[in-house]
Amino acid sequence: MPDLRGQRERGSTAYRKLAFAVAAAVLLADQVAKQIATRALADGPVQVVGGFHLQLYRNFAGPGGSWAGHTVPISIFTVVAALALTVVILRYRALDRITAIALGLFLGGALGNGLDRLFRGPGPLRGGVVDWLSPSARGGSMNIADLALNAAVVLMVAGALLSLRSSRGGRAARGAPSS
Repeated sequence: MPDLRGQRERGSTAYRKLAFAVAAAVLLADQVAKQIATRALADGPVQVVGGFHLQLYRNFAGPGGSWAGHTVPISIFTVVAALALTVVILRYRALDRITAIALGLFLGGALGNGLDRLFRGPGPLRGGVVDWLSPSARGGSMNIADLALNAAVVLMVAGALLSLRSSRGGRAARGAPSS
């Protein structure tokens, strides 16, 4: 009889490594891009195409401009979220490839913006996130960490839909109603 538990554990270990590798890649790309942006965009915005431009912006608010002026609670929440994501990656038993990548994107995004909040001026827990991508002339700005967070949400929804579809397909194959 094959050792299914051992295979599952090895698979989960590989997916944990994948999640942390994705997080590290996002964090590295985000921090390098922010360093380049703070230097290259210091003199003003650069028009790319249409309304899309590159512009240095320090974001002291939460997602979508929420919680403006509350940098300490936002910073604390970010640290707690990063720790919780790390625990989930380490302890989740049924980790699959899509979930591992999504969790890695979440963790990398949280760490990328969290480091800004923790270590950038004006001081610890009060730092502004460095945004530099402006997809619209009407406002809004983001960075690689934000893109990773958005991609993680899309991936989690896609993974849930695929899982739902495959579980319905399995029930139909067994003759059970798919409700």
